Amino acid sequence: MKKITILIIITAFSICAQAQNFMGIYTFDSVKTTTGTTDPSFVPTATGVTFGSFTATGTPINPNAMSRFSFTNWPTGSTGGIADSLYSGMTGSLSTTEYFEVTISPIAGYSITLDTIRFTARRSSTGPRSYSVRSSADGFTTNISNGFLTASPWISIQGTNEFFYNHDTSSNALNNINGNLILLTGGSFNALTNPITFRFYAWNAEASGGSFGIDNVSINGTATISTSIKENKKTDLIVYPNPSANGLFTFDLGAVTGKTIITVYDIIGNEILSKEINSGNKQTIDLLNQPNGSYFIKIKNNNYISTRKITICR
Repeated sequence: MKKITILIIITAFSICAQAQNFMGIYTFDSVKTTTGTTDPSFVPTATGVTFGSFTATGTPINPNAMSRFSFTNWPTGSTGGIADSLYSGMTGSLSTTEYFEVTISPIAGYSITLDTIRFTARRSSTGPRSYSVRSSADGFTTNISNGFLTASPWISIQGTNEFFYNHDTSSNALNNINGNLILLTGGSFNALTNPITFRFYAWNAEASGGSFGIDNVSINGTATISTSIKENKKTDLIVYPNPSANGLFTFDLGAVTGKTIITVYDIIGNEILSKEINSGNKQTIDLLNQPNGSYFIKIKNNNYISTRKITICR
């Protein structure tokens, strides 16, 4: 029985090491009415992914509220009043030059698959009635599919994946934290190895002084270690000894010539060493001070990029 138990633990650890769920939450706790268009709050952290800071483009130079990302001067298009509750009565349109933006990036050696974005939306009494989210996956041309975690009588989905305040209500209309849901399905958000950017748009405000803001933004997905990295077979890169008993590795780049960058990353994607060489032949990388474990080596030249996994085992 003991042997079976040990095997189960090892298997579970192996699975977790290859793919890990993450939830990056932006709380905007440090936002003040003097902090400018970049959120100064600490960004989320997670294995295999780097979270950027939220920024505002096309807005005034400072937020209009504290502890959430909120700005004024959105495109107008609503006449206001309780009677103005129909989507068909809106006359404004999304402006591609005014938005909130955030970028997330897979760390070297990882790919990320995104699942959902959840967030709270807040408007003032004359703020935007419409809002949506787009991504760089299609050049910010279409709204991403959306929904709600908790149904609200004040908000509906209209047009092509547009959130809409269907009553002349203010910020308290959607007080359920992370009530808005963005569904990141399909190949555009699967096994990403390059950064992806999301933009939050708002329009159909009742007045230019009306505000719109977001809070408690949660970006959810899975980070997976790349176990089958494609390599350019034109290079005859040889690495030895691998594993290394002391942390010294020799690279034989064969007939490679010209400027070449060798970069070493630890298992969670932190860069720990970078070395530039100008010819092939044999090169030595010194990882004597690094602990036992696996590392990724990226060899980059004008003609190819090759990645290898190496191990220190003393």
